[in-house]
Amino acid sequence: MIYKTQAFSAQCNYAWEPDFLGGPHMAEETLFCIDINAGERMLQGRAGETLFQALKRQDFYLPSACGGQGKCGMCRLRIMNKVLPEPSAAEQKLLSEQQLALGWRLACQTKLCEDLKIELPKAYYEAGEYLVRITAKIALTKDIILLRCQAVEPRLVRLEAGCWMQWVIPVKSQDGEPCLRAFSLASDPKDQRNLEFIIKKTPCGIGTAWIFDQAQLGDTLTLRGPNGDFHLHNNQREAVFVAGGSGLSAIRSILLDMCSKGVQRKVRLFFGARHRRDLYMLDELAEIEKKLPQFKFIPALSDPLPEEQWLGESGLVTELLDKYYQDCSGMEAYLCGSPAMLQACVNLLQNKGMPPENIFFDKFVSSC
Repeated sequence: MIYKTQAFSAQCNYAWEPDFLGGPHMAEETLFCIDINAGERMLQGRAGETLFQALKRQDFYLPSACGGQGKCGMCRLRIMNKVLPEPSAAEQKLLSEQQLALGWRLACQTKLCEDLKIELPKAYYEAGEYLVRITAKIALTKDIILLRCQAVEPRLVRLEAGCWMQWVIPVKSQDGEPCLRAFSLASDPKDQRNLEFIIKKTPCGIGTAWIFDQAQLGDTLTLRGPNGDFHLHNNQREAVFVAGGSGLSAIRSILLDMCSKGVQRKVRLFFGARHRRDLYMLDELAEIEKKLPQFKFIPALSDPLPEEQWLGESGLVTELLDKYYQDCSGMEAYLCGSPAMLQACVNLLQNKGMPPENIFFDKFVSSC
């Protein structure tokens, strides 16, 4: 039941509720203020409900693959109160110590017991639901594909470089709910009709199993978004991009957006894989180097095979970062890959002086 408050205030004790005997009457209820992005939006929440529930009840879309059960970590947001709520066990598992210290919490784990000031990506204000048709499936490696889809007319998809879209896949999850999966946009966001995604097949994953084995050209499905806050910040700091596996998806979107907008900025991209056969789109990234004079692409193999006759960089991505950079205090980083790779890169960059607030990452979430 949604209560209609008599008048909104930061904290009030009365709300309207239906009187089944013939009219409204006053009922006691404690409400708290939810201040979004320093006053851009002001909502209210009921004592005891979670932020996820309060926002959903008032038509604020938050991404989630678990329906607010604290399993996926997608409904993360930043709390700006001076005194932060204690992190739950789920938050300690799904968020890094750095994120927790900066105020990041999961909306589904944060219960309302006081007024809250929060930060949300503005994309959540305008997230929508779109019907798209699959138009191409292109194999990039043995377990990574480029999937292209087209918005069903007349509605185009509002996109942002680096965002991700939530897919409603037409199979049921183990609990009988719709299968929801998140994939990062890989294409230039200026094309709001044709979208591309780089997707890696997840062992035992029912979502990627459908995409790889069952999805056919012409099939339609629903996408929700855009979601996320992984985007290139508007400044002139030297930037380092790091991608592993299908993590190139969001990075590619950002690079194509830079080409379209003519962004001139010193950037290096380290694209790591184990063997040569695990790398892809090398020719395209070399072409982007020609369009962006200050951009340098550096592919690297951690375990090159003798028969591959690899002449490029070898070693782990962290070894290359250590080789190429001494002082990172005036730089920023954009990382996209496995949690282990991200944490290793974060530790190294911070040891070289990069402020934690200048490190942005898009962490893979495994869904089986």
